[in-house]
Amino acid sequence: MRLNTLLCTAVLLLLAACKGKITMTAKQYSDEIAQLEQSLAEPIRETENAIKRYADSADYKNVSVAAGKMETLIQQKIDQIEKVDVSTFTGGEDFKTVAVRYFEYFKSLYTAYREIGDAPDEAARITASNRMNQVLVAQEEVILRLQDTQVRFAAENGFMLEKAPLQQTNVTPSGKGDSAGD
Repeated sequence: MRLNTLLCTAVLLLLAACKGKITMTAKQYSDEIAQLEQSLAEPIRETENAIKRYADSADYKNVSVAAGKMETLIQQKIDQIEKVDVSTFTGGEDFKTVAVRYFEYFKSLYTAYREIGDAPDEAARITASNRMNQVLVAQEEVILRLQDTQVRFAAENGFMLEKAPLQQTNVTPSGKGDSAGD
């Protein structure tokens, strides 16, 4: 009886430890990362257009609101990535880390937009815009790093990518110049 109780407790602890973790194959995980990235293309396009309109009309409050929505959406993608157990994949932790950093990078761009929108005056907006420009410098490197890591992850786990790894989700600073007074 005591052994059964101990065994049940151990099983429950194991299940509790795994709760919230999603398991999939290495290829499914790679495809999931690509799908998450691609699912941002339309929201990014819409948000960039909205931010440009708001910045052009000096509606900085709505620049901040639009950027905040994108930050939330991107954080949801990061949370999905982090829920997957990649410990059984060769290079899984590296690919996961690079994927999370990729999404964090894009989130940081919208954080910069939000800071521009929340700036109390033009001088603060210029400072925030300059910080955003510094973040934008790394965009190509961040994209290439994810693509390279995904190709390596596929090779290490014995599958081929069906199409070019991850279409580029380029964010160009829609209202940056306008909000900075350029």
